[in-house]
Amino acid sequence: MNRINAVWLCLLFFLVAGTAQAKDEGFYLGASLGSATIEQEGSDPDLGDFNFDEDDFAWKIFGGYQFNGLLAIEGGYVDLGSPSDSGSEVDPYGLDLFAVAGIPLGPMRVFGKLGGIYWDSDLTQDGDKISDDGFDVAAGAGLEFELGSFALRGEVEYLDVLDGTWMYTIGATVTF
Repeated sequence: MNRINAVWLCLLFFLVAGTAQAKDEGFYLGASLGSATIEQEGSDPDLGDFNFDEDDFAWKIFGGYQFNGLLAIEGGYVDLGSPSDSGSEVDPYGLDLFAVAGIPLGPMRVFGKLGGIYWDSDLTQDGDKISDDGFDVAAGAGLEFELGSFALRGEVEYLDVLDGTWMYTIGATVTF
């Protein structure tokens, strides 16, 4: 990117940020429903080789603090469902924490988030069970429609759970 493009990008950012309405500051709570696609490949002495790529109903509850119209911190509980295929079932869930940055565009707000997730999962295959857990990277992006202290949001998140999990949700938040 050359200097002239960088200057134009900065000017555009300040013009948009200056004319946009800021999101309500303070604590907020929210919930979302959607779908999670979970991938897992591996080999285990008890289970043998396995390859899992399925999706299921997923949900999350979360809360955070909006410092200003641009920055927030958010954490929550994520249930990624219990997807299964012939003979295999995965049951992952986790606790996540994100730094959230958003750009208000009138009543809409585009946001991105980056953080981590502590997750735990049980894989059952033909009656045998193995457990796995870890702390890994999580990221997401979304669009929020704000109506005062109430907001509707749609987002997509990548959670580095197992060999990769994508979560697509629609939800709502209330700022106090």
